[in-house]
Amino acid sequence: MKSKVEVRLRVLKTSFATLIFVVAVAFEGASRERLTVLILLFTLFLAWGYIRPRWEKRYFWLYVLDIALIYALEYQSKYLVNYFFHSLYIIVILEAGITLVRKTSNVVNVGCAAAAVFKFAADLVFRPSARTLSEFLFNLFALAFLITLLNYGRLQREEKVKNELLYRELLTTHRQLKEYAARVKDTVVLEERARIAREIHDSLGHRLTSILMLLEMSGHLLEQAPAQAKEMLERAKQGAREGLAETRQAVKALKEKESSGIAGIREMVDHFSRDTGLAVEFHLPDADLTPAESIVLFRAVQEALTNAVRHGKASAVQIQGELSGDELVFRITDNGVGGNFTEGFGLKSMRERLERLGGRLEIYPGPSFTLIGRLPVKR
Repeated sequence: MKSKVEVRLRVLKTSFATLIFVVAVAFEGASRERLTVLILLFTLFLAWGYIRPRWEKRYFWLYVLDIALIYALEYQSKYLVNYFFHSLYIIVILEAGITLVRKTSNVVNVGCAAAAVFKFAADLVFRPSARTLSEFLFNLFALAFLITLLNYGRLQREEKVKNELLYRELLTTHRQLKEYAARVKDTVVLEERARIAREIHDSLGHRLTSILMLLEMSGHLLEQAPAQAKEMLERAKQGAREGLAETRQAVKALKEKESSGIAGIREMVDHFSRDTGLAVEFHLPDADLTPAESIVLFRAVQEALTNAVRHGKASAVQIQGELSGDELVFRITDNGVGGNFTEGFGLKSMRERLERLGGRLEIYPGPSFTLIGRLPVKR
């Protein structure tokens, strides 16, 4: 596209320059010998106009030959200034202003303008007059105005190109931000779904285990101790109500007791032990936990107790912990069947919660199931 524009520019330049030359020669009324010289110089000027563009981007000073050929045409004129030949300077200024970058075009145009007013300046020095001074000033200001106008046009084009590039960059950035926002939204939704699934699994699974144990024990005691069986059924009913309330609340927010520190964990352990008959030794230090740390530890202990009863068939659990530097190291061991195991949803959730806070989880199946968790704590 650019080459086609440049070709059209060369053809247009040739047409105007040829028209100006024909009028200038007619105005000159030159002899055969001088006409031959003028035609030769003009032919060189046109030919050089097609040759120079191959190198002008790198060697802008090649315009010196254009200026020299125009000056030679003026020199061959019988007049001090042939304004038709003189207008060829304007063609060169326009060409340089359009094809070259602004900085180099200014250098070429200033040189071309200096050559154009040289005759007027010399005449003003040797034959000073009001007419010569007016011609000098007119040509000087006319050329200065033309160069300024070209610079203004180039600045406008450059600003337009810059704005278009900036607009495209803004569009690209806007599109990328929209894509990123969509990805973040999807990630948040997935994380929230996973969080709700963990909360439902932990709270409801824990509660259902307690209810199941109460129902089984009440079934055994129904004939021998109906009053005790009835009490267990009432506790199972109450547990079901609480489980339903906890399930509803898990969708909206974490439960208050989960973030109430070691006291909330002890309350949950005592409640579970009373419902299931599981003997629990609880020895966690009274650490000052943040809500996030408290929730992670609460869920870890809750999941370990639920697994001990549901999968390990345990009758006793030990919960121990100590503060070691900036970590709370807790150990949960049951006396269940142990052996091989598959890390299910609950243990995976426990591990993810710990790792999210910079902690880690170690699992030892062994003859009895042992969990060792390391939870970074802020003091």
